[in-house]
Amino acid sequence: YFKGMGPEPLGNEFHLPYLKRALSGKKTSIKAALLDQRLVAGLGNIYVVEALHRAGIAPTRAAGRVCEARLERLYHAIRAVLEEAIEAGGSTLSDYAAVDGAQGGFQHRFRVYGREGAGCVAAGCSGVIARKTHGGRSSFWCPRCQR
Repeated sequence: YFKGMGPEPLGNEFHLPYLKRALSGKKTSIKAALLDQRLVAGLGNIYVVEALHRAGIAPTRAAGRVCEARLERLYHAIRAVLEEAIEAGGSTLSDYAAVDGAQGGFQHRFRVYGREGAGCVAAGCSGVIARKTHGGRSSFWCPRCQR
């Protein structure tokens, strides 16, 4: 069942050269590519949106057209977002809770997810968070600092 899945984003098989190869030539959006479990296993919508913001990449940019410097920022952002989310116990948005009933706290650290119309929190940015639905999933991003 798991044979066709990509590497875990916090595992040793997920590294910058792998990410570069996996995205090379892809015409699909970077967000759609990262949500493809065959490319990277376990990345969900919230964490992709947050990582893209930290890397300064618009969710609609073609995956194969992300420059090397931004891919490197994205690689580090994916790992940082996931590590922070794990430390905070995940994101509780509706009915999720840990096995002990505790709710996660990462939703209190969102920079863009669910913040449509709010000011961007990136240093030196005065942009406003936008929202658009792609394939039934909400994308949140700052049109000013994410390109």
